[in-house]
Amino acid sequence: MIKTRFGVSLAKLALTLSATGLLAVSVAEAAPRVCGEREKMTKFLNEKYQETPRAIGVSGSGKAVMEIYTSTDGTWTVLMTMTSGKTCIMGAGHSWEDKNKLAYLPKT
Repeated sequence: MIKTRFGVSLAKLALTLSATGLLAVSVAEAAPRVCGEREKMTKFLNEKYQETPRAIGVSGSGKAVMEIYTSTDGTWTVLMTMTSGKTCIMGAGHSWEDKNKLAYLPKT
């Protein structure tokens, strides 16, 4: 049984969502947002999952910074920090692969 990082079975979540007619959104979108202080969240990601920063970008509105944290084990987390200083986990998962390591992609 696959579970999200928050301990909820993906199968159970999908069943619940389909029963309520909300399965039109992805599981990642359906997960509640976890927000807090950026320093505490990044420390947690490093200590618990050994995730470190991989990529960063400013949103189109200029009101948030998006960061991707990954680990050598393949876990990943997307953080969003707003201009207010609040940081939220926007998505998280497993099986992260860098583009240059994927055999099925054409070489550029």
